[in-house]
Amino acid sequence: MGKYYALLSGIHPTLPLAELESLIEITSNAKIIYNFDGVSVIEGQLNTNIVNRSGYIKEIGYLIDLYEINNIDYNDIAKKLNDFNIKEARVKGYRYRGLSFDLSIPELEINLSRALDKIGINANPRSNTVVRIIITEGIVLVGLLISSQDNSYKNRIENRVFSRPGQIDQQLSRVMVNLSRLNNSIFLDPFCGTGSLALEACSLNASHSICMDIDKNMVNGSMMNMKSIKCCKSFLVARHDASKMPLKEESIDSIATDPPYGRAASTKKRGYYNLTKAFLEESLRILKKNSYIVYAGPSSEKPYLIAKDLGYKIIGVHDMFVHNGLNRQIVVVRKI
Repeated sequence: MGKYYALLSGIHPTLPLAELESLIEITSNAKIIYNFDGVSVIEGQLNTNIVNRSGYIKEIGYLIDLYEINNIDYNDIAKKLNDFNIKEARVKGYRYRGLSFDLSIPELEINLSRALDKIGINANPRSNTVVRIIITEGIVLVGLLISSQDNSYKNRIENRVFSRPGQIDQQLSRVMVNLSRLNNSIFLDPFCGTGSLALEACSLNASHSICMDIDKNMVNGSMMNMKSIKCCKSFLVARHDASKMPLKEESIDSIATDPPYGRAASTKKRGYYNLTKAFLEESLRILKKNSYIVYAGPSSEKPYLIAKDLGYKIIGVHDMFVHNGLNRQIVVVRKI
């Protein structure tokens, strides 16, 4: 049973940790044992590839140990690094990558270098072995970098042939799909717009990605995007009302969606509350038991209350600033 650290994006105060928890739940036999500002400590059998499918997890590495800022044992760090038996580090040396949320770290690097020099491991700026030093909340975390986030998926934004104002960005789309606990299963976005969420579901190995919208232009645009990206095993784009979908009972494994709201979107005169309530009621029929829905809405409408009143279990509520006229709420719920 190992220990790891996960460095989280500072783009939002709660979504990165929620994404990490969801990815651990579906991929690993592990648990988070400590949460600090910007970094989590994990114990167990962790699938470190989760960093490559994440939106808000920046990197994952082995945890060497945690130390209080005023009580750092550099010889102990050197010994534990040596116990990892880093053959490459002995041949090619190592390099540091430091990050501090509240203090400077050059002195730590110098002192640790001296301790490592004593056991024959030298610094080398070209080495692939990275000793990670993170300072946060008066704690010094020392680790060995395993993997950093691959941001190549963001290039799909530039490659899409169809877009619209107000669409959720690709990074948040990926996070929302991960929060829905998609795991090689059937995914649905019933308000797919330009197909951002369905595209991410495809790239995250959905067995089937279903993209629906009542707007003919959005259906046509989503189809063009899905065909141009070519990242899915199997996908369906169709024009249907989200309150009455032609799907079998308990046939869907996960849902992530962004119902229309705000200045740039139209609810076809139904209003956000009525439209979202109708979609959530229909989802009770088509969603498998214990499966998740992630949906967005204006914070002023308190979107989480709609699901709560229908009997869903509230897993998470995350408010985020969009612009001066809109705060968005991301809601994660589970059918029980």
